[in-house]
Amino acid sequence: MNNYSTDGIEGFLFEYSIFLVTAARGTLDEPRVYGALRLIDGITRLTELYSKTSAVKPDKFLLEVKKEIQEKLDNVMQSEEALTSFIEQLIMKFTDEMERRYRGPS
Repeated sequence: MNNYSTDGIEGFLFEYSIFLVTAARGTLDEPRVYGALRLIDGITRLTELYSKTSAVKPDKFLLEVKKEIQEKLDNVMQSEEALTSFIEQLIMKFTDEMERRYRGPS
């Protein structure tokens, strides 16, 4: 019997680290767009942390982004141009959200 568990934050962080290291290795041999897809997938995986611990409050914005990625990813994988456009749209959403969060009181 081992002392490790896949439950909780520790298990999640270990599994997320496995995802990152294998994604890094994959980018060395795979087509260039696969790296972008893996990073986008990383966002959706990161939100799984909310189900592992009550120490991290679910972020409404990140959950909305996760839903959008899951809904649109199959379609944007049809071409590099569509994927690029989708990523640029996500960047703009994150930029707007960052400005909203860190702007401070007016």
